[in-house]
Amino acid sequence: MKMRTERALVALSLLLISASASALRLELAPSAHTEVQRDDNIFRVPDEVVAGGAPRVADTLVRYGAGAKLTLNESLQQLELRGEYDRINYAQLDQLDYGRYLIGLQARLAMASTLKLKLDASRERRQENFAYRDDSVAALITVDQAAAELRYAATPRWTGIARAERYATETSRQSSKDSNLEENAGELGLEYSRNNYSSLGVALRQADGRYPNRMVTPGDGREKDYTQQSLVTRAGYTPSGLSDLKVQMAYTQRTHDDAAVPDFHGFTGRLAYTRKFSGISQAQLELYRDLYYVEDANANYVENLGLKASYDYRWSAKLGFLAAMERYESSYKGSPRLNSSGGQPRQDEVFNVRLGASYQPFYRFSILPEYRYERRGSNTVNGGYDFNVFGVDLAYRYGAGR
Repeated sequence: MKMRTERALVALSLLLISASASALRLELAPSAHTEVQRDDNIFRVPDEVVAGGAPRVADTLVRYGAGAKLTLNESLQQLELRGEYDRINYAQLDQLDYGRYLIGLQARLAMASTLKLKLDASRERRQENFAYRDDSVAALITVDQAAAELRYAATPRWTGIARAERYATETSRQSSKDSNLEENAGELGLEYSRNNYSSLGVALRQADGRYPNRMVTPGDGREKDYTQQSLVTRAGYTPSGLSDLKVQMAYTQRTHDDAAVPDFHGFTGRLAYTRKFSGISQAQLELYRDLYYVEDANANYVENLGLKASYDYRWSAKLGFLAAMERYESSYKGSPRLNSSGGQPRQDEVFNVRLGASYQPFYRFSILPEYRYERRGSNTVNGGYDFNVFGVDLAYRYGAGR
């Protein structure tokens, strides 16, 4: 009797271990890459030599790095951890050599199909952009992002949504700390969907931002804190598996504590249309108007109005191509005290092009050439520039090519 009981317990243990192993799936996807890149305007300066400013310099960059993504799946739950590290070395400007890293976490938790929770958090350290300054001083910027979204399906068609976000930047350059930003945002909304082909939603969103290191005096025209409120409408329509239309429109109010800083009242939004052709190519067109913080001593924020278009073509299972173009206008918003061009606010026009390819001669190994061009025109002195970048990336990714 005792032996039968022991055998039964052993059999039950093996059954539980087998069931647990089948329910919990663990996937590890490592990657590594090496890239050589040629940039003909490292410091993003105009062709003309500027007295006291950085000269136009071309250089060759060598990037090499590795990363990994660890995914745990258990029934309806998923946890994903990812990390990347790149070392960027300059052939001539070795004072700019630095290490970039990205760490992130994403969790998807669900209780049947009624209640779903999504969590995202990441930290990235990268080189500070040279587009908004005239010097050649090396600096790194750290960007922290976090978000939590809760969705409750009251009925098969009606879903309530609550979302919280945080965005923060920190630069290592003393003269740039004035632009460090902390922004917290919250959103409450309701969404109606029908047959997985169309959806319509409305939400109230509020974001509160502050520049923690900025010293201001009343009336000087620089913002220390701001509040941005939006009434958002979102719609999606997918009549077939070949086309997809997404629209987001919002009436946005941005207010400031300092009366010398002009407030913003107007419409912002984004319209994106995607069309697939014969299963081997895809085109996307996107029109947008948004507000964004800017690292500029003569502006509080920037208003962007732009158009993007892209086209992907899959020549074969191993070879694909990408072409993308974007044009947008940036209006720099600030008080009259901050205008830096004869009393006129700064206005920029930006045009950029990207051409790329993906060739996968071997399983998990890809060759990725890319060309980028950007031209910025501006009504401010030394505000405009252009640059060309060409690079070839050799990448190994476990599971599939990029």
